[in-house]
Amino acid sequence: MSNGQSIVIKGDISGSEDLVIAGRVEGSITLNGRVLTLAAGSHVIGEIEAGTVVVSGKLEGSVEAKERLDIKNTAVIDGKLSTARLIVADGSQITAKVEMGKPEAHKPKLAVAG
Repeated sequence: MSNGQSIVIKGDISGSEDLVIAGRVEGSITLNGRVLTLAAGSHVIGEIEAGTVVVSGKLEGSVEAKERLDIKNTAVIDGKLSTARLIVADGSQITAKVEMGKPEAHKPKLAVAG
């Protein structure tokens, strides 16, 4: 699914398929383990949760990419980023707090000695 550059969406988006945003979205986007792509020229204001997030446009808000966050050279990001893997292209503009690590499911559990 994709939205065009002249489209403005105000509200929350959720689903379980890949999504390409080419226009403006003001609201949260939740894609259960899927791929969200913010195309060049897009502008998202809100919270994002997806398996993989690819950013080529402008993002103001927070991102939780369970698997990977791929920031392209045209990206402009202001917010909070959380991901297991981070790829940042030279030329991107980022003002953010970044948290990286393995997904919760893969973290070893601590045993308490009794």
